[in-house]
Amino acid sequence: EIVLPTVAVEDSLTLDLGGRSLVCETQRTAHTDNDLTITDTATDTLFLGDLLFSVHVPTLDGSIKGWLTLLDELSRRQAARVVPGHGPHAMELPEALEPEQHYLAAIAADVRKLIKDGKTLEDATKIAGFSERDAWKLFDQYHVRNVTAAFAELEWE
Repeated sequence: EIVLPTVAVEDSLTLDLGGRSLVCETQRTAHTDNDLTITDTATDTLFLGDLLFSVHVPTLDGSIKGWLTLLDELSRRQAARVVPGHGPHAMELPEALEPEQHYLAAIAADVRKLIKDGKTLEDATKIAGFSERDAWKLFDQYHVRNVTAAFAELEWE
């Protein structure tokens, strides 16, 4: 039997699990337009889900500008450990965020330059962010779609 949710998280919601609290927080559009983080206050563990990819190339379904801004904000947060949606089970802040920040920033910088130089989306999918290829698994499967999403967003700046 499928049980549908009965409570929505508008901004923040604390779940009391009987001696353990989980704080659920909505986040700006980043990986998607409905990102959520969860903090286990008993262990000071921050669960980032797909806001943090480690090893597997990130997939952009939201906003590259929003994701970079959120990663910057998260890098200043205090937590004993962070759990990504993909990759090792527990990592430390802010180091855990750095490879993903570097990847997304490389795409954004390259795409902005290509747009400024009058290049097309097709050009961008062959050039932007390829300096990061060796750092990520599944790069060839997901990178072009990330560049496409970034180009669609950044061409209107």
